[in-house]
Amino acid sequence: ANLSLWFALHVLFRRVGTVEWGAVQVTVPDVMTLDWRAAILTALAFALLFRLKWTVPKTLAASALGGLALGLA
Repeated sequence: ANLSLWFALHVLFRRVGTVEWGAVQVTVPDVMTLDWRAAILTALAFALLFRLKWTVPKTLAASALGGLALGLA
């Protein structure tokens, strides 16, 4: 869970910082640096998995094609 949260923060936001509260370090994203294209792909993958009940490989393929299309645009 920790690694998936780290990747999600660093994919969805261009700038991520850390805040220290005593001995605890918390990773905090800069909300103004949200990558809207990555957020749309994330929402699409969520909808495909949980609303339309697609399988993980099928959703992963659709997300990869969507990312490729956005990268080429």
